[in-house]
Amino acid sequence: MRHRFFGWALFLSLTALVTLVFAHEMTGWIAPVEARKVKNPIKATQPSIQKGKEIYGKKCALCHGIKGDGNGPASVGLNPKPTSFKGPHGHGGQISDGEHFWKITTGRGGMPSFAKDLTEEERWYVVNYINTFSKHP
Repeated sequence: MRHRFFGWALFLSLTALVTLVFAHEMTGWIAPVEARKVKNPIKATQPSIQKGKEIYGKKCALCHGIKGDGNGPASVGLNPKPTSFKGPHGHGGQISDGEHFWKITTGRGGMPSFAKDLTEEERWYVVNYINTFSKHP
């Protein structure tokens, strides 16, 4: 009985958190113009992409999905759906590296800021990995 209560409490907490994380998509979360101009200092090499993939798997996949399609396990029943990084209409096809970096760094609402949790280099690795899901500007 106690385990069942804990399971439901955990499920409801995660659902609430994920809902907050993706609420920003409805409001058109737009990075500042300056962020768009920031260039990625980390070349998208196989090692940097692999590092980004490992970090993404630990920090992002629960909501954004292992395939970057916005269908992570925590996305079930969410409205709006989590951000997809795939295809020309996905998030990855519409924003620059600098904008991705800014959003990962800054956070908003339920989307946490990773400024203290990940080094600057690690955040750029994640950007390099996100870019593997689609073409980007």
